[in-house]
Amino acid sequence: MKKITLSIIALFFAGQMSFAQAVSEHAIIPVSVTLNSILRLNVVTGGNIEFVVNTIDQYTNGISNSTQYTTNFTVASSTDFDVTLMAEDATLIGSDNSAHTMTLDNIGYTTVANAAATGADPGNWGLQAITALTNASATIVTGVAGASAGDVVQNNFDIQWELGTNGGGGMNASSLLTQSIAADRYVTNVFIDLVAK
Repeated sequence: MKKITLSIIALFFAGQMSFAQAVSEHAIIPVSVTLNSILRLNVVTGGNIEFVVNTIDQYTNGISNSTQYTTNFTVASSTDFDVTLMAEDATLIGSDNSAHTMTLDNIGYTTVANAAATGADPGNWGLQAITALTNASATIVTGVAGASAGDVVQNNFDIQWELGTNGGGGMNASSLLTQSIAADRYVTNVFIDLVAK
């Protein structure tokens, strides 16, 4: 009888094991990615350009670009970008007498990659050749899609300013001397804007 009882108990447990279902466990792991936009422009040097004309040669031939007349700026951007430039006013306005004006096209500029830029390919952007200053927004750095995003080491630029040189690009063809402009300190603000593509 003992053998039969043990046999029945053994069969019962064997049956339980064959009909038991596997236990399934699972969990959910949310995964997300947050990309914060990085879009910074920093004027490093040359944030105040001051041309002083005090010789007849400068009145006749203008003042060419030099380190003194160069604005260096950098861009850190997580996306492709453009940089635009424009004067605030339609003319340069006299500080001593606001009735005195000088046309913006007496000032010209060229945009180049700074020699300190590393890891950058000239094909990363299109840069502005010599052009006259205007109060209309002009693109001075045109970022190439998929190539212009980067850090300040890659995106390091110079704006090379000149005055009264008739260097082309729509600059005034007349010298400062022949324009007979009244003596004054002529000013305007120039805005540089960084624009994400």
